[in-house]
Amino acid sequence: MVSTNAHQVFNLDMKTTNKQLVSHRNTGSVVYYCSGLFENNNSIHRIVFMKIPDNIWYVKAPFIKMILEKVFDSNEVPYWVISLREIFVRKQPHGLNQLGRTKQNNGKLGYPKSIIAFTHKLNRTASLFERHSLSYAIAKIHNIFANNVGRLNETLHSWLCENQRGIIRYLTGKFDQETLLIKFKKDINKTFKAKRVINTDVALDRFMSDWDIKKFVKNDIGLNRWPKSKLHYIYGHSNEDSEIPEFGRIQRYPEE
Repeated sequence: MVSTNAHQVFNLDMKTTNKQLVSHRNTGSVVYYCSGLFENNNSIHRIVFMKIPDNIWYVKAPFIKMILEKVFDSNEVPYWVISLREIFVRKQPHGLNQLGRTKQNNGKLGYPKSIIAFTHKLNRTASLFERHSLSYAIAKIHNIFANNVGRLNETLHSWLCENQRGIIRYLTGKFDQETLLIKFKKDINKTFKAKRVINTDVALDRFMSDWDIKKFVKNDIGLNRWPKSKLHYIYGHSNEDSEIPEFGRIQRYPEE
């Protein structure tokens, strides 16, 4: 069973929490979708999906991870930072095991859509300390990005030049460098200072493909089978065993 302290440290500030799924469209806010709790021996895990609004679409998971790693440089980097990544998104929430893709002008399907995600992991000892809580992790992200810590806008420009040349080529076609730096600073500041929206107890197949779910269950939870008591946290709209894919038969990524 999950301890009372663990439940408390995973609980979020209800002023910023909405248990009903909230649309992220045109809100200008970062929207978080938090899974239920999964246990592995002495550890508790929760996957958090982080939906970035359209106005800062150019901010990617590897950049956020790099900035956070620098902030924690003199201390141990927490697992939620280490695990921060982008995952391919399911075409329909809780739907068929297909990846979401946008059709290009030539009629071909483009690269799969993605969302930022991280795994918040606690052991029993860490669960006693507020600084290890999910609320603290989310607040840390917003404090750093809202306040342009370490001239973050300039770092973003350099990072895009090195790692996302298509994006920087598109942006520099619209703005000169000085204007672009100002835009980065204003847009990021506004987004991360806005009231964040947090949805809880979201089933993993809201976003994740069967393959990514299987990897999480196998690598983080340490199981080679579905945890029966947690299936409602995995497949949100599945009420019968016949609707759950066979664990051992799940392949890497679904074909369209």
